[in-house]
Amino acid sequence: MRAACLLLLLAIPASAEAPLTAETFDALTQGRTMTWAEFGQVYGVEQYLPGRRVRWTVLGDDCKVGHWYPEGRMICFQYEGDPAPDCWEITAAASGLHARYAGTAPDSEPVVVAETTEPLACFGPEVGA
Repeated sequence: MRAACLLLLLAIPASAEAPLTAETFDALTQGRTMTWAEFGQVYGVEQYLPGRRVRWTVLGDDCKVGHWYPEGRMICFQYEGDPAPDCWEITAAASGLHARYAGTAPDSEPVVVAETTEPLACFGPEVGA
């Protein structure tokens, strides 16, 4: 499965700006823990679970449980306790996945999403859950 995901990522031209489909995003992330960074600084980590479920933490904060779903060209994340979803346009590049938050200018610096081998560390009330 890991090799198939790598082939999917490599098959996308480096100059591609087309957002990932829900199916491709799921294939590249399910069962993995991804690190989100902006301007070279890591700010959060998300674990992708079966059934489009996710576990997210801003570094050093409690984990939040939620799910993701496609919305047009975006992948939206809805977390327990948050009234509104966070939607991103996610594209693939040779350096990994890139994400732009809904409403962000197209020429703005993208958030870089990179796979990590580290497990998600939860500090909050759902530790071990």
